Amino acid sequence: MATAEQQRLVEAVEGLLKAEPRVEAAWLAGSLGAGAGDAFSDVDILALAVDGALDDVSAAVLGNLPTITTPALVNSLFGGRVLNVVTDAWERFDISLVQAEDLARYDAVALTPLFNRSGRTPPTQPDRPYRTAPDQLLKMVNEFLRVLGLLPVVVGREEYALALSGVDHLRRMTFDLMLEENGVAPWKRGGALHRNPLLTADQRAQLEALPPQTAGRDSVIEAHLAFAALFLPRARRLASEIGMAWPEGFESATRRHLKSKLQSAF
Repeated sequence: MATAEQQRLVEAVEGLLKAEPRVEAAWLAGSLGAGAGDAFSDVDILALAVDGALDDVSAAVLGNLPTITTPALVNSLFGGRVLNVVTDAWERFDISLVQAEDLARYDAVALTPLFNRSGRTPPTQPDRPYRTAPDQLLKMVNEFLRVLGLLPVVVGREEYALALSGVDHLRRMTFDLMLEENGVAPWKRGGALHRNPLLTADQRAQLEALPPQTAGRDSVIEAHLAFAALFLPRARRLASEIGMAWPEGFESATRRHLKSKLQSAF
């Protein structure tokens, strides 16, 4: 359910698009369009441009933005197909411009219609179950082990502040692994700042119990090993479930490497 402020912003963007005759239709998309938003959600609008007019529509909508708000930041992304806007009141909205051929990529169930002058609309996609592919999980596991194996490099160079970015990389992969465990398809994950509803209580508790990190040798090592202790058993269990051959050689080499260089085992 949109807040009053979000609804006002939706109506303002809808009016902006309706005033452009080369916009055939518009839908509220994202978490709000799917009925899963909250007071912190941004406003995502999907707009259908007349065939062949996408560039002109993007330029026109961009030029008319000041008629509905005072933009503090405007990012024109993907050649103008996405207009990412932050207002001076720090309201956030995106306008994604598509043509008829693009509609097949969207799911009508996850959209709320705003207006439609042509009757063209995205299809209703089948709700097919999602399961991690073995090659996809193997890529994630190998990358996790690779980043973990770089720990002696940053410790040896005393790049402790930089090492925290490595910890963040391990954290993101652990989040992604948990979503794969839960069967959450990538196209259903929504915004990067809205993960709690997709995790189990146990997963959240384990993530929140991880030690805080500071830019020091002991903290950096502790954080890397803590994520390894959380990630690897879960990944191995999922690999067994989906029939993925575990990279035993790479894991063993990484364990030996850390023990030799840091006298640390995981």
